[in-house]
Parts: sequence; C-alpha cells; structure tokens
Amino acid sequence: MNDDQEKLPLSDYYELLEARTYVRTPKRWVALCALKSKFGKELKLYEWNWRGEGKGWKVALANMNIAGINLKRVAADAEQLSARHEIPLKWT
Repeated sequence: MNDDQEKLPLSDYYELLEARTYVRTPKRWVALCALKSKFGKELKLYEWNWRGEGKGWKVALANMNIAGINLKRVAADAEQLSARHEIPLKWT
C-alpha cells in the first residue's frame, strides 16, 4: 500500500485493499477503492470534500458501489452528451 492510500479518509469500518486516485486537489479527492468489511468486499467510487481544519475530509454523495455499473457505457454516454450539449470534459 503506498502513502497515498494510507491517507485516504476512510471510515475504520473498512479495510482498504487498494485504491486509485483520479482527482486530488486541496479541496476535492476522488478515488476508486477496493474495500473489505465484515459483510465482504466492495468496489466503491468515493468523492471527499475538504471542509476545513476543524472538520477535515467529508464524504460527498458520490460514495457508491460501482460493481454493478457499466462504467464504459457511462463514459461513452458522457462523451456523447458533452459533445451534443457543448459541455467540456476535462478527461477527453
């Protein structure tokens, strides 16, 4: 496990198996996390927002289990809709 994974602001409820960070700014962190809990293993996409020194990182609503979501289709749909509606994507 690298240093970046050790710093992920996950609950003690989960054991982090591995992670990939996609966005890391001073106020936003997005990562795909392979996790283990007493209920089994999960693949979750997390977004955390920095709330300040007193509050720290807080999970945004983007905390979701993605094992049943076709992310290739989501990416293709995002590219199509962004082109159709002239919404710039930073990852294309």
